[in-house]
Amino acid sequence: MAERMARLRHRLGQPALAPPGADTAERSLQGDDLLALTRAELVGAIELGHIYPVFQPQISARHGTIVGLEVLARWSDQGRQQAPDKFVESMAGHGVEILLMDHFLGACARVQTRFPHYRGRFSLNVNPRTAAAADFVPVLLRASMARGLDIARVVLELTEQTRLARGGEASLLENLSALSGRGMMISQDDFGAGYASLQALGLLPFQQVKIDKTMLHRARHTERARRLLSLSMDLARSLELQTVAEGVESDEDMALAKSLGADLLQGYAISAPVPFERLGELVF
Repeated sequence: MAERMARLRHRLGQPALAPPGADTAERSLQGDDLLALTRAELVGAIELGHIYPVFQPQISARHGTIVGLEVLARWSDQGRQQAPDKFVESMAGHGVEILLMDHFLGACARVQTRFPHYRGRFSLNVNPRTAAAADFVPVLLRASMARGLDIARVVLELTEQTRLARGGEASLLENLSALSGRGMMISQDDFGAGYASLQALGLLPFQQVKIDKTMLHRARHTERARRLLSLSMDLARSLELQTVAEGVESDEDMALAKSLGADLLQGYAISAPVPFERLGELVF
């Protein structure tokens, strides 16, 4: 596994290529600009490819092989990358997140076609508000079918950025149960950091939890944090949930996550997120 990791790091050490559809003439955007974008601007950014996918591998803690790719959003801003925390809130608020997911499902299908030997899963993030919408399930299923993508290869990562309105939890449960019944894996993102992680685990049909990266990093420095991380891992195992340690940024992080029984590892110590053009550099 050490040799595999060294090879991955060596291959991905060069600067990232410019993403397809990136327009170096687009206006420079600051954080406040991104949060204030209109629905029309967001739709245009998606359609023109200014918002585009990058892929970060998830590896098996046991074997070191790539078993998953998380599809993450980036915004091209005059050749620079803007991370999703700068604009994803606007996307969910304007109801365009499902449009982005449709485009990203298309990107997953391109990976499936270009790399048929890759048989792992694709993880997509979704805000609870979007996932609770009445048309979410049919739209997602139609998009997957149109792209020729097996829904069982998709992991839906539920973020914890939004409290749902009254009645929203019932709609969310119904939608996620319907997708889980079709074979989609449902994952709780940032477990340990959100306001309702434990409540959600008892309510929603999760098969996976992603341990929040701050828990992993703090566990390297204090015994109390390490015990909390260990208990979180134990809880997930007792519920028969797959565990993903994200934010693995050093060999020390990797060793700690493995020692506590994480199933999958994800982070910059393994690979930075890469555009489609560089996926061939990864060892599937």
